Amino acid sequence: MDMIENSPFAPEILTKVIASKIGLNEQMAKEVALRILNYFGYGELVIDNILDQEDRRLFYFLQDLKLLKTNWEETILPNGRSWRIFYWELNTEEILREAQKLIATKEETVNIYDTLPDAVWSRERPEVAV
Repeated sequence: MDMIENSPFAPEILTKVIASKIGLNEQMAKEVALRILNYFGYGELVIDNILDQEDRRLFYFLQDLKLLKTNWEETILPNGRSWRIFYWELNTEEILREAQKLIATKEETVNIYDTLPDAVWSRERPEVAV
């Protein structure tokens, strides 16, 4: 739990969230997570201009899943024209929320076995009355 609270950009966390949201296997989800984190590094914003077309499609897909957000700013060029700069942002709140759900689900699954009686774990067969 501390890992999630302290490191929302950890590849392991993003991998598990992507695997859960998209339904990818662990290896493919890890590749996607590393691809995303290679753009972001230790920051939260990436300028849209650095993305190639394939990665931009991936980012739009992840935006649909609410894992990424977009924003923009407008500036005035020396010639008087306005220029918009578009940014991508990791939706850390959603990523952490999804990661917490996965941890809660895992804890629930583990706790199911705690509710079974001790006799279930015995290798001896119960005697049957004839």
